Amino acid sequence: MSNALSIAAVTAVLKDLIENGLVKDAIATSVGDVVVTALPPDRITQGTDERAQINLFLYQITQNRNADWVSEEYRHKRSRQLGDARQNPPLALDLHYLLTAYGVKDFQAELLLGYAMQLLHDTPVFSRELVETALKNAAKVNTSSVLSQALTSVSIADVAENIGQIKLSPEFFNMEDTSKLWSSLQTNYRPSAAYQVSMVLIDSRNTQKAVDDKYPLLIPIIEQVTPPWEIGNALIIRGKGLRGDLTRVRLQGIEKLVEPKAFQDNQISIFLPPELFAGVCGVQVVHLKIPIPGMSHHETASNIAAFVLRPQITATVAQIQPQEDNLRQAEITVKFTPKVGKNQQLILLLNAVSNNLDRAYSFLVSSPTDNADTITIPVKNIEPGTYFVRVQVDGAESPLNKNSTGEYDSPQVTIP
Repeated sequence: MSNALSIAAVTAVLKDLIENGLVKDAIATSVGDVVVTALPPDRITQGTDERAQINLFLYQITQNRNADWVSEEYRHKRSRQLGDARQNPPLALDLHYLLTAYGVKDFQAELLLGYAMQLLHDTPVFSRELVETALKNAAKVNTSSVLSQALTSVSIADVAENIGQIKLSPEFFNMEDTSKLWSSLQTNYRPSAAYQVSMVLIDSRNTQKAVDDKYPLLIPIIEQVTPPWEIGNALIIRGKGLRGDLTRVRLQGIEKLVEPKAFQDNQISIFLPPELFAGVCGVQVVHLKIPIPGMSHHETASNIAAFVLRPQITATVAQIQPQEDNLRQAEITVKFTPKVGKNQQLILLLNAVSNNLDRAYSFLVSSPTDNADTITIPVKNIEPGTYFVRVQVDGAESPLNKNSTGEYDSPQVTIP
């Protein structure tokens, strides 16, 4: 359904359209670096520190008086979703933008303004595909932005679909209206162009609730996985619609589905089976034998989420032999829980235990040809001493254990 993100989404589409156009066009070469913003004009730096800039400002929102024009497709979809349920009509809005160009050099502002107007003139209608692409770009370019964080809680494809097609058209003011607008902005006047976006729909929360009540989520969605890090602890899966008629969990590389030890609609917990390998693991929630009209599959599966499973190890050392320059070679035998899978990448890490010693060694280990819980690793050119032992399995690093005082104490080996 159309929601409160619609307004921000339209601004993001306009901004992305202009930014991409600047990258692809030769005008960027003649003008130099250009920044595209969506800020109030009084926050734009002017004067000696001014830079080449295009700014979009949503200066007014008005009610669209042609709400009855809402597309037949949209009305049919709402009718199909709600049936005879009482419908609260969507809020139909027109968004009014002020497009302004800035530049400290002669003709910079005029070039940028003309280019941006031409670009918007070439795109009078925003399709669903254009909206979806722009929102994905906005979410990736700056993951810490307010919009990017807001988009993480929704489906971008759904937002784009519910916005639908929107129309962009220029608005032309006389000098009196222009003067009033810039006076209200309380900043220096710059030549600008005004645009109207029609129409943007925002659904009532009551309407959204009616859809959710009538059509509960049939496809489970994983939003977060809290890893156990180690075998023996519980894996916690959080999301939406996780509980089905018969709920199971699929783990990457394991054929048999795992039965949860506890589950709710928004959370599932499982104990990881011992045959799972360390490293990056994929997890998926599966609903078995759920009757879905038009689908012949016997299961409905969620998206795949990833978590890191760290190996637990113990280590011993043997076959210690001297080398030149008071160095040593030896064999370090490491026992793994869970087992190491064949062809997994292993790296042995040794760090001197003493705080006064800054010695560290790294050894690339030959991948095992079969699954194994114990591997003997040859090492050489090591100074005598006591070392903490860690192993990375496909990037997942084994932890060091702490004693009762909170200090790391194992696993370690001593090479005399």
